[in-house]
Amino acid sequence: MGKKLTGDWAVYVALQKIGHLSTIDPDGTPHCTPVFYAMMDGEIYVGTQRGRKKFRNLEREPKVCFTIDTPTSPYKGIMVQGTAQIIDDNAVHEKYREALMYRYYGHPDSAGWKYISSLGSSVLIKINADRWSHWDFG
Repeated sequence: MGKKLTGDWAVYVALQKIGHLSTIDPDGTPHCTPVFYAMMDGEIYVGTQRGRKKFRNLEREPKVCFTIDTPTSPYKGIMVQGTAQIIDDNAVHEKYREALMYRYYGHPDSAGWKYISSLGSSVLIKINADRWSHWDFG
């Protein structure tokens, strides 16, 4: 279990839409991808498919960095450094899927909801935070 985010910065994370997940390639090169995410109980969760590069990287090396930032003034953001954990608990996975679908697509009848549902099984990743840091240039 990692350090949980609370307070104003937890609200900030909940209001943003895109995070950036950085993993480590086999040769040590950072690999950063924009991702949808959900914050549940003060912790960040990300979904992906098993064949994706980020998943393969995490299987081999679970250390991650995750950032969320505001691209317009007032500029601010947050960074999480920690370890990725693959979650096999179906109840947690379903809670994540539902949170993600409502967060990004709204109603279950939306085209986005139907598309994501058609992808089949995905892998749920929880970021166990060792360290949270933030910046605010506003």
